[in-house]
Amino acid sequence: MSVRHDTHGWLVRGTIGAVAALALAGCASSSKAAPGTVTAKTLPAASAPATAASLPSADAGIEVYGNCQTPSVEPAEIVLACADYNALLESLHWTSWTATSATAVGTFVYNDCTPNCAEGHFHHVPGTRVTLTVPSRTASGQRVWSQIQESPEPPGYAAGPYHGGPQPLPKAPI
Repeated sequence: MSVRHDTHGWLVRGTIGAVAALALAGCASSSKAAPGTVTAKTLPAASAPATAASLPSADAGIEVYGNCQTPSVEPAEIVLACADYNALLESLHWTSWTATSATAVGTFVYNDCTPNCAEGHFHHVPGTRVTLTVPSRTASGQRVWSQIQESPEPPGYAAGPYHGGPQPLPKAPI
């Protein structure tokens, strides 16, 4: 679930609550208010809450192969090592998903492969920032993110050709 969805739900619930309160106030009022009765007043437009249309929306035309098989928008998990699941980003909370980049915060989980990957230990790094960039077209014309950068990269994970910088994402099922 993304921040935008939470905000949208809050706005909808708040708007419904305000409309219901005004409707009930209108039903209970008469043409003459009793002394000491407070009547509802219309708020000026400037103080009204932002509408859902004014909130940024996800660019659903760009997806990511988060599970190595099926592309999606704003996945809760992105597997970085499709062959063995030795590195992944989980519990992702998306803060933006635009035509140029997508950002999230989640937990980076990786195997230190010490003494080897079969006997290695998994480490969890909560609060990892994730950025997807470079939208690309697949052979079928679908738009998918082609690079990912996680930050911070923990000690012991920085070895390898892509660690420490953006790394490629799959552009087809693996």
